[in-house]
Order: sequence, then structure tokens, then C-alpha cells
Amino acid sequence: MRTRILRSVSSTLCRSVRNLPVQASGNRLRHVHETAKKSLLSVDSFSRVDPRAVFVNNELNLRKIDVYGFDYDYTLAVYTRELNELIYNLAMRRLIRDCHYPEALLTVPYDKEFSIRGLHYDIQNCVLLKVDAFSQIQKGTAFRGKRQLSDAEIHKIYGGITLPDDKGRGLPQLMDLFSLPWAGILATTVQFFDERKIHFDPHSLYQDIAECVKQVHVTGELYKSVLKNIEKYVHKNPGLHEYLHRLHQSGKTLFMVTNSPFTFMNAGMTYMLGSDWRKMFTHIIVQARKPSFFQGHTPFRLFNEESAKLHYGKVTEFEPGRVYAGGNIGEFALRANLTGKGVLYFGDHIYTDLADPMLKLGWHTAAIVPELAREIRAQNTDEYRRNIQWLETLTYLMSNFQGDGRRNTECAAIINEWAEERRKLREKVKTVFNPQFGSMFRTYHNMTYFSRRLMRLSDVYTSRLPNLLKYDVDHAFFPRRNALPHESLNAVPTVSENMIEEINRNHTSQVTPVIDIC
Repeated sequence: MRTRILRSVSSTLCRSVRNLPVQASGNRLRHVHETAKKSLLSVDSFSRVDPRAVFVNNELNLRKIDVYGFDYDYTLAVYTRELNELIYNLAMRRLIRDCHYPEALLTVPYDKEFSIRGLHYDIQNCVLLKVDAFSQIQKGTAFRGKRQLSDAEIHKIYGGITLPDDKGRGLPQLMDLFSLPWAGILATTVQFFDERKIHFDPHSLYQDIAECVKQVHVTGELYKSVLKNIEKYVHKNPGLHEYLHRLHQSGKTLFMVTNSPFTFMNAGMTYMLGSDWRKMFTHIIVQARKPSFFQGHTPFRLFNEESAKLHYGKVTEFEPGRVYAGGNIGEFALRANLTGKGVLYFGDHIYTDLADPMLKLGWHTAAIVPELAREIRAQNTDEYRRNIQWLETLTYLMSNFQGDGRRNTECAAIINEWAEERRKLREKVKTVFNPQFGSMFRTYHNMTYFSRRLMRLSDVYTSRLPNLLKYDVDHAFFPRRNALPHESLNAVPTVSENMIEEINRNHTSQVTPVIDIC
């Protein structure tokens, strides 16, 4: 369907372009613009992407996977958006109580819609910004506090829209979902101080907030609050039990490595899966301190479930069903006999969960990206797809007729009109996802810095674990062959999909005749 739609618009545009004289007039350019737009408006519907599908970066054959590993937070456990507000409030209270920040900060409510994951934070200048795969700052997505910086301010701070490598590498990136309330506190506090012209040291502010967010976790304050009202903060995650049970019944080895404490994790797993959930897991590791779990040599400790304490004895072997704390991946791979086996590890944090398993251990990795389903649903609307297609058409028109603009002042004026129309449309498309920062996966046209790392460090990605129920346990995932800039737009997937779609349509019309009941 999508192929036929794009070909219809493209062929209309190409016919109009071919009929133009070598040097086009203003009237001719307007004719091409209007003809292409009418053709696009005549399209009734567009194809849809399944929000629950698994998307492929690198070929992955599940037949070769013997062992499945899982993170807990935001991978096995899916939290509600109320958790971010809880973290924000707990950390803000700690910031006021322990670091003596103004109590009036408590009157500023948490803005759930302000930030997205994957942003960079410039500590020195107190700027949250969205960066693409080429280290370029997307226009309109740099904020000091909650004030959008102008292009002139961005140029003054960074000398342009491209971050130098030495500058970009030094900026912390907010990569996991726990970082959203962190971004909220940063923005709220900076905005509060700026509005009141209160001077502060940006590095001290960042360190104070980082420490308060950390203490909310390490003191157990967050865990206790969640356990008091687990239904409010943890989704049931329908289909999770069925998926894990299917893997277990298929003879796969399952393990979990989480930074969370056992009591918290066990309560969540029991709430989602029932009290017998541990029968499906051979190895359980808590308080792992990732990413140091993948990089260091910390020894394992046996966790005593009755006393909730760590045993002092040395761990010399892994007993299936027992719970261990700390440790390191080298010893785990040895004790759990993972050497030479196909391992697929699931996690939500691209760096903490996926980087080392893929790059150092050669494991296959799968990213769980909860925001993905919401973004796809937004992309699936006819209005969004029509806007994207028209945006691409405008870009093509500007590229194709820029020479006429240099030779003819009337054409130049029209192309400037197109440029302004394109600018407004890009902004409209951006705000579909988030009014301040747009999509987590794209800038105006490039993939984001977050997307680049996602593509590099995960073989597949999806919005939630139960989505894999759609696929057999021996399913092979194949990446799409996308056209490179120097390759023909009639890339293999486009031709192949169109051909298969045509065959299926013809077969359906022969086997099941359509009956008009109107």
C-alpha cells in the first residue's frame, strides 16, 4: 500500500517536472507544487506499522540462542508514568532537606511532558539539548531551564550547531527512563534560579541533584514507596508470564541480572507473574552494580533470603535457583557454563545493559524501548504520514529547482515560500511527539544520537518483552536492506514488498471473492 501511494505521488511529480522547460517560470513552479499537493490529498489512507512488532538492526536467528538474560527495571518490569513523578518529588524533597535549596521549589509540580530520553546535558551552561547522529544540535531543542534558547544563543555558546568531539564527549546523556525526573529537576531548579536572578554554581547544582536522585535509590526510599502501592507504579505486563513460560518449556536457560535489591524485585515479579515465577529462572543476580558488573572483578555473594543479608562465604559454584549479589560477568559466564552458548540479553539502558555484553562478550542484545509504541501510534495517523510525505515532496522540489531560483527572481521568491512552508511543517511534525524536543528517535531528518547507539548496540528492539510472543522460539529476524544515499530509491525491499503484496492481493481475490453488500 505505502509503495503504491509513494509511487503515485512521485510519478505525478515526475511528470510535472519533465513537462517543464529548461528554465522554469514562476507559474510553472506553482503548477508543480499544486499538482503534487492535490495528488497527495487524494490518498485516502496509508499503511500502518505494528506498534508491538520487533524491529531488526542485525540478523538474529533465535534457533541459535540457548540462553536468555534479562534486566529487571523497565525490561521485565514496566512502570507507570507515576513512578517518574514519585522520583521527582522524593529527590526534590531531599534536595531541599539535605542541600538546603529553597523550599519554594516544592510548589513547582513535575511536568511529565517536558523531557524525553536521550538528551544531553551541558553542565557548565545548564542546557538540555537534543543531538543527532552527527553531533548536531537540532534547532529549537536547546533549553536552559524551561526557556528555549534562540539560534543566536546556541551559536554564542557552541560556535555553531555542531558539537565539537571534545565537547560532546564530556556531556552526560540521559539514557534510561529513570533520567526523566532527573531532567525535570534540573530544568525546574535552573528555571527557578534564573527567574529570581539567584546566582549558583552549575557544577555544584548538577552534583547535588545527581546525589539526591542517587540517594533516593540507594537508601531504599524509592523501593519502600513503590512497595506500599505497587499497583500504582507497576504494570501487570500482560503476556510476560506466557512468554517466559514458553522459553522455559522450550529448554532455554533464563537468568536475570539487576541492580535492584531482591526484596523489591521479588515483590514486582510476584505481582506480575505469581509466586512461582522463580521456577522459570536458573540464575538470579541482584545488586549487580551494572555497568561495573560487566567491567570489574567484584566477587559474588550468596544472598540469604531469610535474613535478607549477604553471606560471608566465598562463592565457588552457582546453584540453580539460589540468589546471588554483586559479582562480575567473567565469573558468571564461567560458573553458569555460558561459554560457547548463544546468549541473548534484554535491557532498556543502551550503555549499562547492552554495550558491554555485545562489544566485549559477543552476546546478542535486544533493547526494550517502552516509548516506541507511543511514537509508532503517532506516526500511524493519516495526518502525520501525509505531512511527512508532503515534507519530502517539498524538499525534493527545493532541491530540484534551486538552480531556477538563482536565475529567476520570481522563482527565487517561490522557492523561499516553499522553504518557509517546509520550516513550519517540520516544526509541526516535531511537536507530534513532544512539544519541546520532538521524537526520541529522529531530529528533523537525521536519526538522533540515541538512535545511532540503539542501532549499533542492539540486534533487535521492541517496546515490551511480550511482543516476542508473535514469533516462534526458532524465528530468524532479518534486517531490512535500506537504500544508501548513492543507491537507487527503488531499493530491494520496495520492489520485493510491492511484488509480494501484489501476489497476495491477487491470490485473495481469487480465493475469497469480495461481496458488495451496499
